[in-house]
Amino acid sequence: MPGLDREAMQAAMSRIQKLSDDNWWALHASCTLMEAQAWVGPSGNRFGDAVHKNQQELRAMLVKAVTMAQDELAKAK
Repeated sequence: MPGLDREAMQAAMSRIQKLSDDNWWALHASCTLMEAQAWVGPSGNRFGDAVHKNQQELRAMLVKAVTMAQDELAKAK
């Protein structure tokens, strides 16, 4: 986030962290239901695989966003 002053960078970091915290568990309920066999058969298996993959991807993106913001904030010191 080049060009932001320290205060703006801190605000951006706080917002990114809050968004990460708010969305970390977004797919947890669906994953849990699929683990409990809420939907079975080939379609259920495909959906379960997809929702678990999407949860992993979402969490990886959230970690990356927070890490990048933290790195930028550290550089702004």
